[in-house]
Amino acid sequence: MRLALFLLFVTIGLFPTDAFAQRRSQQTPKEDPLVLPTDARLVEIHREFVTKAEKLGDEYARKKDWEKARVVFGEVLKLVPNYKPAVEKLKVINGELSNANKKVVTVEAKDGWQDTGIDVTEGSPLIFRVEGEWMLVHLSDANGLEIPREIRDYKLGSLIGVVAKSATPDKDTVPFTIGTQRQMTVPQTGRLLLKMHDLNNEDNRGQVRVEITGNF
Repeated sequence: MRLALFLLFVTIGLFPTDAFAQRRSQQTPKEDPLVLPTDARLVEIHREFVTKAEKLGDEYARKKDWEKARVVFGEVLKLVPNYKPAVEKLKVINGELSNANKKVVTVEAKDGWQDTGIDVTEGSPLIFRVEGEWMLVHLSDANGLEIPREIRDYKLGSLIGVVAKSATPDKDTVPFTIGTQRQMTVPQTGRLLLKMHDLNNEDNRGQVRVEITGNF
């Protein structure tokens, strides 16, 4: 009985729509063991949701409404994390979203958090490419400098970012390292801010050029 339910469930939607077929990845994602409910009626509810959700996601994809399609297939994967058709389609969707928009901003070494003018959405992909050099300046006497505890988590002089509710991050907002290049998933919805990592930026010099691509 359990095997029959398993086969019934995993055969849903194995044939991708035309919206995905031409861009389908050749790599097969590693799958975790699928754990199904033992209640046949609950399995049927799972099956019905996945079937309808996949059709809705395909409809959004055909219209190239990639953000709505991403949300739909994300909900499918919350229910069945290793559902192969949704994994593969979400990979295609994230590829489209990664190149949906592009913006280039300049980040000054001497300034604190700088507003990119970009509002981002939790779960969406972002790609950063950074060019240029800047100078990290610290004046000291012969005793040297002790690195403050509050800035030890990131490399001094590195480009870091944060997604905040406003142009001034609150103390609980956790920054992330960008460096010269990074591809990532947006951790929360909000405004994207960037800066050089330093306790006091005022004496630093130079700037870097940051190309940001993603869905915004």
